Amino acid sequence: MKRKIFFSCILLILISVKISSAQSITNHIQGMVLTTDEKPLAFATVKLESTNYASSVDNQGKFSIRAPNGEYILIVTYANYTVHEQAIVLSDTLALLLDPIIIQSDSRTLREVIVSDIQKNKFARKETEGPARMPLANLQNAQAYSVVTKELFQELGAITYNTALTQTAGTIAQTGINDNGNTIYLRGFPLYRLNRNGLPIDTRIQTEIFNLEKIEILKGPSATLFGSQASSYGGVVNNVTKKPFESYRGDISYTTGSWGLNRITADINTPMNKDRTALARINVLGSTENGFQDAGKITSLGLASSILFKANDRTNVRFDAEVLNSQKPLRSFIRSASRYEGYKSMKDLPLPYDRAFYSNDITTARSNVSINAELEYKLSNNWISRTSYLFNQSGDKNSIFLVPTVISDNEMSRTYLNFDSFIITYSTLQQNFNGSYKLGAINNQILIGAEYSLFNNSFMAQEPWFTTYDIIDIRTPYWPPMTLGEINRNRTAESIGSSNTESEGYSISGYVSNVTNFYDRIFLMISARLNNYNEKTNKIFNPGTPANPIASYREIPGYKQTNISPKIGLVYQVIKNQVSIYGNYANSFRNNRSQLGYVTIEDFNDGKPPEIIKFAPETANQWEVGAKFEVMDKKINATISYFDITVDNTVRPLGPNMSIQDGKTNSKGLELEVISNPLRGLNIALGYLYNDSKYIVAADNLIGKRPIWTPKNTANAWVSYKFLEGNLKGIGAGAGMKHVDQVTFSGSNDFFIPANTIYNATAFYDQTKYRIGLKLNNITNEKYWDFGTKPQKPIEFLVNLSFKF
Repeated sequence: MKRKIFFSCILLILISVKISSAQSITNHIQGMVLTTDEKPLAFATVKLESTNYASSVDNQGKFSIRAPNGEYILIVTYANYTVHEQAIVLSDTLALLLDPIIIQSDSRTLREVIVSDIQKNKFARKETEGPARMPLANLQNAQAYSVVTKELFQELGAITYNTALTQTAGTIAQTGINDNGNTIYLRGFPLYRLNRNGLPIDTRIQTEIFNLEKIEILKGPSATLFGSQASSYGGVVNNVTKKPFESYRGDISYTTGSWGLNRITADINTPMNKDRTALARINVLGSTENGFQDAGKITSLGLASSILFKANDRTNVRFDAEVLNSQKPLRSFIRSASRYEGYKSMKDLPLPYDRAFYSNDITTARSNVSINAELEYKLSNNWISRTSYLFNQSGDKNSIFLVPTVISDNEMSRTYLNFDSFIITYSTLQQNFNGSYKLGAINNQILIGAEYSLFNNSFMAQEPWFTTYDIIDIRTPYWPPMTLGEINRNRTAESIGSSNTESEGYSISGYVSNVTNFYDRIFLMISARLNNYNEKTNKIFNPGTPANPIASYREIPGYKQTNISPKIGLVYQVIKNQVSIYGNYANSFRNNRSQLGYVTIEDFNDGKPPEIIKFAPETANQWEVGAKFEVMDKKINATISYFDITVDNTVRPLGPNMSIQDGKTNSKGLELEVISNPLRGLNIALGYLYNDSKYIVAADNLIGKRPIWTPKNTANAWVSYKFLEGNLKGIGAGAGMKHVDQVTFSGSNDFFIPANTIYNATAFYDQTKYRIGLKLNNITNEKYWDFGTKPQKPIEFLVNLSFKF
């Protein structure tokens, strides 16, 4: 009944909005875009910021846009770079004829590219629709977010996803447990799901940056607009892939460096016909690296393609596909660290830093596939329909991952799991309507959308699951390498077959978000999502054990949950288009399966028998206030925010197969991001997060303590300078740091991953046809570990050579 009412309301809103938006648009903007040698910049895009009003520049350099009254920022983009911005005002007059827009480069140089050099504050390109799912400017959005641009990728010399995120305020990106993709930590919470072009994917799917244009990071609970399948209580990460554009350009890049690194990428963009209505872009990756330990070789091959068809003035169709194959060992974290009675931190353990528990003989083949299709149709001058579909799958074959388990202070068991196959699949169909309309004299922007997501997980594992390879003395580096031959012999001797587990489910969501602009400076966002989650019966086959070799089959009943996720945000622009203050209430949720448990803790203490409880969804509610700045002609972009996130209805264990839903956790803190371009060629990025996280309602030994993997302080800084004129033109250098406080590795807060501060530096020579770059990572050669106890790279040297055409 709730769903019928919700979708009926959406339909009524859509009909009423469509009627109200039928107003005639009388304002007509006309102009020209030229280079300094007075040549037309054909096929550039001209758009009014935070709207759907846009046009392309023709062969004569002319453009034309129709839009209603208002104040706008007109943006010119070329080859995916923003090359010009200016303020305009539309009123009830005849056509607005603009003076010719002169792009600060001649046509020859511009087409030979270093287009990024003529951008202002190129690390702070926040004019993106992703965070709000609608064309809403940074100063109009009542939530903090960051955008990692391709320019920052390049300056950081980033060849990994984790490195690309090192200079993002409050963000920690690491390789997941058992090398299970990327895990990102935001505001005290881990994120195990990502978005790809606004649609959910598993973290195992990403892992690479060769096909990424930018990364958008929305801070705080965001299930209202993105759903619980692709968000955490700390935020949302959206990976935006490379799209084709109207110019012929290419880049072939080779990187080599420490530990046998050899990496080659190619990025080629080309129109496929004369009128440039069919566009294509191809990206290729080949990479191999030995690893800094005595084992850890990784090889990767990737291919990505994107094709765009402009069927007519109203219709665009885009197809994307990406395949990434890798061969690598699955590094694991140390289990049962709390058993180390004599050690309190990873740095105290007598483990050799450069020795691996495994060998290069123990590797896993992983294949990641993503296929995306999108149909964009312009319903009218101020309404756009966007239909998107995404299929993504990650599959392992004959994978072996290590489970190092503590036996005593000085002994460790090299235990492993052997999977015949492990497949994770996500498929999502999404429909969005973006529009603008007026209620009287008040402007509104609205998003109306629906989403259907289907997931399927299956894995087949050798029985018994956990097999002990041997027991080693961690005080000596002389333990023998693990071999595939010995593992296969153990499998033949001990295994009685493989277990098989299959789980699948789906979610159906409808959502609406409306932003009302009062008095030109006040923006009120009201949003809601109705989510219906269905998990089907899990099927588990077990061949038995050596002691009892009788096969068994069992099913875990499925369940359904329906809930509403609201969001409210308010922005006031203290100085129009320069300074805003904001506040929001935001929500996320997590679905909980029915379990054997108790309604109250008193029932447990009174010894009453447990029963099957239909637990409600776990919820996270955030209150956030902050301020945003885009001052000095946008040369300084800054956000400061205070947040308070409370997680309620957490299901916590009381004993074997018994749980209760009364847990509560709080995470609050202060976050600061400053991105500046004070002088031409000088770029600065600074970030800081203070986070106070603790258990409010939990087991007695946890109350008031920090959850695992939640550093109190994180900070980042990057400064770079590039000569843009004179004899030194193209020469540049940069340096920066990333600090992460210590984190607890055990819930009882008695074993820690130590704090670390890592310094990096780069130098480069960038010309129109080529670029040479040098990068030095971890300059001080600090020994440090990720949150999963895996040792990280010592000092590393990289050399990059790129050819551009």
